Amino acid sequence: MERFTALGRGTQIMLIGGVLLLISTFFAWQDFGDIGLLTRNAWHGLGVLMGLLTIVLVAWLGLRIAGIDIKLPVSGAMIGAALAALILVFALLTNLTDDYSTIWSYIGVVLAALIAFGAWLEVQAAGGIEKLKAEMPSMPSSSSDTTAATAPPTAPSPPAPPPPAPAPAAPEAASPPDTGAPAEATGESGESTDREA
Repeated sequence: MERFTALGRGTQIMLIGGVLLLISTFFAWQDFGDIGLLTRNAWHGLGVLMGLLTIVLVAWLGLRIAGIDIKLPVSGAMIGAALAALILVFALLTNLTDDYSTIWSYIGVVLAALIAFGAWLEVQAAGGIEKLKAEMPSMPSSSSDTTAATAPPTAPSPPAPPPPAPAPAAPEAASPPDTGAPAEATGESGESTDREA
């Protein structure tokens, strides 16, 4: 009992509501006859999912009471809120899609709402939704996903210009052809100067 009282008020509400909801799923949620011979409990259609989620919630809260800590990438408040929201949705859908609902189906919806209220208290005790979002750094936020998906791709930067070509080596002066004439008889260009002679 000490461990139960050590839990937060929201967790206590979730556990009590979950146990009562699980019990109520075995009562007649539908009554097809006047004398109650043709009845159906919540364990059909969408009620199966609601029942399984309720079992998961009660088992998870039982582990918390037992002091068993399961390492998960999200906080306990986030897990409780997700389970509670799903349980409430499936309880509502089960009640709305079934014909001939009985008082037990309405009690089930109220108990599912009680579980959701307990989860909301847990989220508030954990610091609110914003704090829970900050605790999940590995999970991308929805705003960054949408900007990444809708942002046009950036144009690649132009390639770096190629390095300048090395300056061509200065051509060596061509040696004059050996014509047997004296060096004075030839000009700078290597042609013979017959006019001077």
